[in-house]
Amino acid sequence: MHRKIFAVGDSHSRRCFEGHGQIADSRVLAGHNKLDGKTAYNLKRHEKKLLKILNGLQDKELVFCFGEVDVRLHIKYKHQQLGTPVETLIDNTANRYLSYVHQLRKMGYRIHVFNVVPTGDFIGKDAEKWKRGLVYPFTATYEERRSYTEQLNKAYREYCSEYTIPFIDIYKYLVDNEGQRRAELVFDFAHLNNRCAALLMKHYQFPEKVL
Repeated sequence: MHRKIFAVGDSHSRRCFEGHGQIADSRVLAGHNKLDGKTAYNLKRHEKKLLKILNGLQDKELVFCFGEVDVRLHIKYKHQQLGTPVETLIDNTANRYLSYVHQLRKMGYRIHVFNVVPTGDFIGKDAEKWKRGLVYPFTATYEERRSYTEQLNKAYREYCSEYTIPFIDIYKYLVDNEGQRRAELVFDFAHLNNRCAALLMKHYQFPEKVL
């Protein structure tokens, strides 16, 4: 495969990067996305699946895309279940995820962490049908999810700095002046479209040998 940059992650790693000339999305890597619905917090639990995808990619630049599932489902769920403050859950999520990424980087994988994508509106018949099939309850409001996303991105930035992990922070280019998803980037009630790939290449600098 001629491309030198590979997106690995949940469903956003496919929708944000599919069909791009320089970035291969996660579906291309494994035939289908084996990490759909996986959280950043529990990524290490899925190490066997992850390493199957990463096998043979140690000479590639890897864009890790995780966190939206944590925001949408698990942070509010754990807060209600355990009574743990949201701020603590967000910090724990970022630290657990990025300490694991740090381990993977020490194994030789050239991982760049992509910011958590802005939350969707989850409105409409398709969204309601999808919600009914979820294992976990979907209780966080739009305002809560937006706040969680912004807080988690801040924590990602801080832990990436601590662990010396390259952080792809193009969030401000994905939202409008109201902090909502830019209309031209919306794919559906949850996902952004593959224009994200062009924005990443425009606003983030990979090593020169990749370009």
